[in-house]
Amino acid sequence: MELTAELSAAIWWSTILLLKLATFGLLVAPARMKRKVFANPEDSSFHGAKPEDVKLNDEVVERRRRAHLNDMENIIPFIGLLFMYALSGAGTACCVTLVAQIFTAARVGHTVAYIGSVRQPARALTFFTGVLCNLYLGGKVLLHMF
Repeated sequence: MELTAELSAAIWWSTILLLKLATFGLLVAPARMKRKVFANPEDSSFHGAKPEDVKLNDEVVERRRRAHLNDMENIIPFIGLLFMYALSGAGTACCVTLVAQIFTAARVGHTVAYIGSVRQPARALTFFTGVLCNLYLGGKVLLHMF
């Protein structure tokens, strides 16, 4: 099977976004260990902490965890919509690439704003940029198909 330029672009950018999602734990885990904040009390003894010294929540760890959850809520639908867009013929390879670049930049910006506690509206603007990308892709597919 020969890949179209649209599908190749969708595969490339989806892989980048999935790698971002898959490696997010590398931001959360060190913060958990350094700050002795564990998801489960039994994890504390594995890391040499006493259960009574362990906090189950912490602002730094929770910010990173919430940023990761937000990525999952936004990246997964984007990838589905991007593939529908690429496969349906609703746009060119250039459009697939451009929308994916905008979305990826928005998600990276959102992560930086969330973890770095950057004041609003920075995080909101990056979030809504991603939402607009999803709405654009979905709208274009629906208009193209019907």
